[in-house]
Amino acid sequence: MKVWDLHCDTLSELRYAQLAGKPKSFAKSDLHIDLEKLQKGDYMLQCLGAFVNLGRQKQGEDPLVAALEEFDLFHRILEKYPDQVAPVYAAGDIARNAAAGKISLMLTIEEGGCCKGSLGVLRQLYALGARMMTLTWNYPNELANPNLAPGDEADVLPCRPNTETGLTEKGFAFLAEMERLHMTVDVSHLSDKGFWDIVAHGTRPFAASHSNCRALAPHSRNLTDEMIRAMAERGCLAGLNYCAGFLEPDPAAQASTVDRIAEHAAHFKQVGGIEMIALGSDFDGIEHMPGMQNCGDLPLLEQALRRHGFSEDEIEAIFFGNARRFFTQNL
Repeated sequence: MKVWDLHCDTLSELRYAQLAGKPKSFAKSDLHIDLEKLQKGDYMLQCLGAFVNLGRQKQGEDPLVAALEEFDLFHRILEKYPDQVAPVYAAGDIARNAAAGKISLMLTIEEGGCCKGSLGVLRQLYALGARMMTLTWNYPNELANPNLAPGDEADVLPCRPNTETGLTEKGFAFLAEMERLHMTVDVSHLSDKGFWDIVAHGTRPFAASHSNCRALAPHSRNLTDEMIRAMAERGCLAGLNYCAGFLEPDPAAQASTVDRIAEHAAHFKQVGGIEMIALGSDFDGIEHMPGMQNCGDLPLLEQALRRHGFSEDEIEAIFFGNARRFFTQNL
């Protein structure tokens, strides 16, 4: 079955390997995602996130340079493997690439702080191909605040949700410009307050590219039932995250199962409906996966969804149909 994955951190892993003087090939590697594994997994589209860790600024890393170096890796992949992969910049590219037998790659951003508060930078990153962006990661920036209660740290569990601070004035300007550009706003990592700021002030459907259900796993990175209902009403999309800490009741969990992903899918379906569910693996950004070693193992999740009573049409919707419809309508 075809696969559409809303989020991975493979570009940053390729960049870190390059900086360490031990470059890895996108053709075949020890990463969760590479060309060989995408082909094995029958992928239709992989979103490749340019992930920026603002904590590395303390070591002198410029977040914009980090993002641009990952953008460069994205374009070098396209140049090196033109017969296997092609970019998606507009809705028509999705069907065109599929007809040509190519895997689509979509460039996204995880950490709006790489824009340094500049709308001009945002527009240039869009011009370079970025089509979705989280406003935050785990650090406050010029745009918004992450879903960590003020004073908490991401590696101190359990994380308390941040209901106090959301989008900044600059963040609201970014929201408006991203919507004008048809660049999807990604609320994964955004504070609870920021989520409701988007609901109150946004006018277009948005996504939570890699977030699960807080009712089943109380990590602050997950979505409450109220959030899920609000997203469903607005035609939004949520990608199932494969990280154990976002799947299990204990946020410090080191292991989970594909059946647990299916349980989160069932909860999404019950609360928001089948139309809002997609995949958002977080591959190469997570260490412990639920029985799947890499992106070539997606048939295991397909089987788990069948065990939990999902029909073939519903599995197809989760695996690629909902995401294809969302981006066809919103790019």
